[in-house]
Amino acid sequence: MMQEVQLAIAGLKDHRVRTFLTTLGVVFGVAAVISMLSISEGAKSEALSQFESLGIDNIVVLHKDLPETHGAEEATPFSPGLSRADAHALRNLTSAITGVVPMSVTEKTVQGQQQLQVSVVGTTPDLPVVRRDRLLSGRFFTAFENQEAVRVAIIGSGLTRELCGLAEPVGSFVKIDGQWYEIIGVLAGGSAGEDDADGLLRSTERDIYIPLSCALVRSERKRWERELDRMIIQVPDVEMLAPVAELTGRLLARRHQDAPDYDIIVPLELIQQRQATQRIFTLIMGAIAGISLLVGGIGIMNIMLASVLERTREIGIRLAMGATRTNIMRQFLVEAAAVSVFGGLMGIILGVSLAWIISASAGWVTVVSPISIILAFGVSAAVGITFGFVPARRAAALNPIECLRYE
Repeated sequence: MMQEVQLAIAGLKDHRVRTFLTTLGVVFGVAAVISMLSISEGAKSEALSQFESLGIDNIVVLHKDLPETHGAEEATPFSPGLSRADAHALRNLTSAITGVVPMSVTEKTVQGQQQLQVSVVGTTPDLPVVRRDRLLSGRFFTAFENQEAVRVAIIGSGLTRELCGLAEPVGSFVKIDGQWYEIIGVLAGGSAGEDDADGLLRSTERDIYIPLSCALVRSERKRWERELDRMIIQVPDVEMLAPVAELTGRLLARRHQDAPDYDIIVPLELIQQRQATQRIFTLIMGAIAGISLLVGGIGIMNIMLASVLERTREIGIRLAMGATRTNIMRQFLVEAAAVSVFGGLMGIILGVSLAWIISASAGWVTVVSPISIILAFGVSAAVGITFGFVPARRAAALNPIECLRYE
């Protein structure tokens, strides 16, 4: 076996340019598979992280503008929109619900070191627990501060420089609706990129959080306007998400007189749908990239067939000197395997580099998983051996007498 390996390597070294050009097909095929799968995995990871930030054990109730056939003036007497009374009713709906966080989201002008237009969120102290938010410094406001409408605020990490400059955020003051609020904490928040059409996913790193009582009592919100823009319902048992969502729909339909002014969304269901979509997307991306490997394998077979034709006399000499047909087949199979393995290794380096370049230049999230590397390398080796089998078998089947007479 070692003799076949040495002869195969010597044959590849004797034709370096041809070997290099043959290898390129495998290199680009493996690189294409790894880079395209990394883009797919990155898109999947980014999309799923946005939904997971809502909490897989939560149900989100969103305010929805009424369709044109249901004018706001007609529906207001029957449904004033989402309210604190709805949140209270949901808390007492079933023991499966362990928390309900009401949220009032309003675009306001906030004055700090700079004047900004940002989202001010009125909510309750349970928000960071239910949404699993992380405080970078300070604390969240308490139930007492919410009850007494104390003017305190927690700002998103994306606002610290613009509102506080170089000063320590905790202990600084910002003006909201003409009233000063003391900053008592900085929330890490998250950047969800572009908000989705339904308003479910939104960037939170540039939000300001104040007690809900301040948002409803001290703000300029009109009496006839809805109190809340969304509610987050916590259901620790994921098996109860669907039943609780159904109960929530029935309760709100009764309280809102069947006015279609809300949406009930279960993030876990959206995650599962997105995962199914991403699996299809990954398969398509992998199949497209796999075509490059197929082309590379065909290139190996063509070059190996040409090599068999070129080395016909050499094959005849080996057969005449006692080499078996198995020895000849092994020699050419080793050559094909060496080309594909070397091309696979170079393709891995190129593919990982391409993924990094795409991430750095285009700003896309790319994730190079070990599975994609193993898959690409394994397929490249299998392609090389498979497409090298035909030339190897042809070389082994040659008649030694005809080979010696070949010129």
